[in-house]
Amino acid sequence: MKQRITSLDLQILTAELQSTILNYRLQNIYNVADSPRQYLLKFSIPDSKKVLVLDCGNRIHLTDYERSTMQAPSNFVTKLRKHLKTRRLSKIWQVGNDRVLILEFSDGLYYLVLEFFSAGNILLLDESKKILSLHRTVNEKGEVERYAVNETYKLFDEEHSEIDHNYSVSLINNWIKVHKEFVERSESEKKSKVYSIHKLLFVNTSHLSSELIKRNIIQDGLDASSSCLNYEDNDTQLEELVTILQTTENQYKELINGQIKGVIVLRKNAFYDPTSNDDSLEFVYDEFHPYKPYKPNPDDYRFTEIEGGYNKTVDEFFSTIESTKNALRIEQQKQNAVKRLEGAKSERDKQIQSLVDQQNVNFKKGETIIYFADLTGSCIKYVQKLIDQQMDWTNIESFITLDQRRKNKFASIIKLPLNLKENKINLLLPDIEAENNSSNDSDSSSDSDSDSDSDDNSDNESSRKSNKKSPDSTKISVWIDLSLSPYANARLYFDTKKSAESKQQKVEKNTGLALKNAERKIMQDLAKNLKSETEVLRQIRPKFWFEKFYWFVTSEGYLCLAGRDGSQNDMIYYRHFSDNDFLVSSDVAGALKVFIRNPIKGGTLPPRTLMQASSFALSASAAWDSKSSMSGWFLQGPDISKRDFDGSLLAPGEFYYKKNKEFLPPIQLVLGFGFYILTDENTATKYKQKREEREKEHGLPIVVDNKKKDVEELLSRIKVSANVDDVDQETEEKTEEKTEEKVKERAEENAEENAEENEDESSVDVSEGDSSRSASVEPESLIDTDNLAESVNDLFVSKKVAKVRGKKAKLKKMAKKYADQDEEERRLRMAALGTLKQTEELDKQKLLQLEKQKELEKNRYKESLSVQRKKKQEEKELLRYMNEDDNEDESSVTNYVEILDYLLEKPNPTDAIIDVVPVFAPWTTLQKLKYKVKIQPGSGKKGKCINDSINYLTTRKLDESATDLDLDWPAERELIKAKKPNDLVGTFTVSKVKLVLPNGGQESSKKGNSKGSSKKSGKKK
Repeated sequence: MKQRITSLDLQILTAELQSTILNYRLQNIYNVADSPRQYLLKFSIPDSKKVLVLDCGNRIHLTDYERSTMQAPSNFVTKLRKHLKTRRLSKIWQVGNDRVLILEFSDGLYYLVLEFFSAGNILLLDESKKILSLHRTVNEKGEVERYAVNETYKLFDEEHSEIDHNYSVSLINNWIKVHKEFVERSESEKKSKVYSIHKLLFVNTSHLSSELIKRNIIQDGLDASSSCLNYEDNDTQLEELVTILQTTENQYKELINGQIKGVIVLRKNAFYDPTSNDDSLEFVYDEFHPYKPYKPNPDDYRFTEIEGGYNKTVDEFFSTIESTKNALRIEQQKQNAVKRLEGAKSERDKQIQSLVDQQNVNFKKGETIIYFADLTGSCIKYVQKLIDQQMDWTNIESFITLDQRRKNKFASIIKLPLNLKENKINLLLPDIEAENNSSNDSDSSSDSDSDSDSDDNSDNESSRKSNKKSPDSTKISVWIDLSLSPYANARLYFDTKKSAESKQQKVEKNTGLALKNAERKIMQDLAKNLKSETEVLRQIRPKFWFEKFYWFVTSEGYLCLAGRDGSQNDMIYYRHFSDNDFLVSSDVAGALKVFIRNPIKGGTLPPRTLMQASSFALSASAAWDSKSSMSGWFLQGPDISKRDFDGSLLAPGEFYYKKNKEFLPPIQLVLGFGFYILTDENTATKYKQKREEREKEHGLPIVVDNKKKDVEELLSRIKVSANVDDVDQETEEKTEEKTEEKVKERAEENAEENAEENEDESSVDVSEGDSSRSASVEPESLIDTDNLAESVNDLFVSKKVAKVRGKKAKLKKMAKKYADQDEEERRLRMAALGTLKQTEELDKQKLLQLEKQKELEKNRYKESLSVQRKKKQEEKELLRYMNEDDNEDESSVTNYVEILDYLLEKPNPTDAIIDVVPVFAPWTTLQKLKYKVKIQPGSGKKGKCINDSINYLTTRKLDESATDLDLDWPAERELIKAKKPNDLVGTFTVSKVKLVLPNGGQESSKKGNSKGSSKKSGKKK
């Protein structure tokens, strides 16, 4: 069986991975349960998730099957999570033709190296190719380098160019001669072995597949196992080999460059029993290839082509094998439990049967003693006479032995040895039934089975062996008490028979209870063992586009969607909402915005649908925690917009309402959790035809689109603004130059005005001008040039306004008066007058004001730029939402009404069941579902609620025939049991709940409190 990928397999898988998960982010890494060498790497981008299975040294491929993971990660996985979690996968490549794959994260910040040769390895490298962590340490040995933490990884070829391989007769002939010389020089038998022509070609063209070369050799009519030396200097055959290699090379290029169909090879099972009814065991998985390989006996093999790429082929091969192994282990556990249960039942049956046999034997012995009462009494007197003579006990046995040889009538029926210590003797009395039916042999085992005294088991065994060998094997062995009469001895056996009979009655009475206890204990052990076993792999169900939101279907069949956050609300509005739809929400804090899809153009919604949507919107609000009845409101599609009254885009999750809200009556919050039954395409087509017939009958055409007049206008504006931005980029440089010129001119004018003032004032003004200039001229990335020019003008105008009339002439007179005064003298005079400190404080205050003004200008520019960036980002987000490339699987392409045909509430016996789909919705919408539970506001946790719900839904009355629509079916129950609580928590819109089960059973009730709970079960708290 093929258990690891080859170099060709890795090349094909690498090409598919590059086109599938490149630029995805690594969401998390997990250890696979029961396999220390297997890991799961979960990659994701918005609206897409991929799971990569990595088996160290054996395989790597994307998977469509769920695998159970370990609860606690290993140390190696913890290290990988620390460095790689949330990192973007920026590059994937294979090192040459070697079985080494490199995953590059964050543009070379980290590397994950996967080796698939020898024992395999997984290494985490940093940007300098230094090993941070690895799966296993490799010690240096020969040409093998040491792999350990902080060592540099050298097997790293980032640049790999394809080599054109040209084959010729002389080249192949040279390969043969080189190998011939090597064989002649080698001394060991291993190295002196001559290659076959197949192995010679593969060794010298290692990039090609061995199976592919072999297939082409055989198809050309040559013997792949023939010696390569037979082809030396044979130009005709060498030409054929050149053709074979060239053909193989062309096929190899087609395989690594094109889309292929994988082939799984199934081999005939040598242990298959033709008489069995299970045909699936006739052939077992053996190999997988990207082409159909050659097999010598085609009748012993089957070839299955797998559509969807080579990743799917490898995944199907290994996942099926793993699932089969897991299923066999689980079946073995169940068989062991059945054997234990059967053993407990057989043990009880044996115990009862032994008591019945004991009764029969004791009754027979008592009857025999009474029948031979005279003979028994004579034997008692015979032994008692010897005892009365005060003979030694050994001498008494010797005397009886002597009398037996003399054929004494009484001594011949006495069986030695005697038990005189307990005053008992063993007699061999004739069997009454044997005398009456001499033709039938008596059952010797019944004569030696049980005895009234448990202390004489060893004597019974010895007497049993002697009886089998003696001719008196048809006689019955009875123990006689010498102190009692024959009838009293018989009564002892009858009393033993009665005690065994009463014991039998007790055992039979308690057998049912004991078996139930044993069965419960065995089932508990089985459940405990099954928890430790890996589950059978189940294929991951592709989720519908609306399952990433909160969703439910109303009683009238309308699909309701609600976003988990503001961005999802915007996504629903842009992608799935139209002017024909409705929005339902509430003014209570935390309420959801529920979008109701209306497939009937121009039609109004039923009040019941609006009330159910209002209940769902309020479930996530404060009304749920307060257990109060609140009211919601609704608006039609044209009354809702993402643009504010001034035309700007609103924040994510916020909408502008053009009309007054239409409020609904208050409603009680009662929700439910249930499962829809997912059916196959054929069954869905049947229900689709019935639905279309009803639509034609009632004249209600279905129209599903997401056209909105408001969004179309917004898109046209964005496209126009995008074109204007191109023109603005061309004129931006000119605007910047003009602004700089304006700044310089204003600064020069200000400098000339300040030059006319006195030295003290001029020094302060010049410093202010420099500060204002530095505050105004900012980098282009932070300041808008138009706002910059305006701010400079405002700054200088404000300074001019601050000047007082006549101050200029006064300053000129002061300058003339103190012209001969130097700076030092001026400072001394001001200090003497006490005005120096005041002047310095004024200067400091002016500097502080300029710095504050500078900070205000910076903040204003930053705010304006952030607003513009946010606006552009929202416009880009809108374009991304409306991009048709992202909507391949959504409502703009797929009619959601047709999807709902796949979801059944109660399937018919003829419907095919694939899976179950969880839903959390108002209780009134789930009335027709077979599998549902009621949920009210409470203090319980969601996880416990889900566990209790699954336990209740999987322990109800079961219909094995799968015909009753109201009872559970085995297939449905198995699908619900397979659901994991962690996967179902995301459907809940609430955090604290109370589970209400039928017949008054509630989440908090316990099985043991049946009396107390039954009285309180009907009361509502």
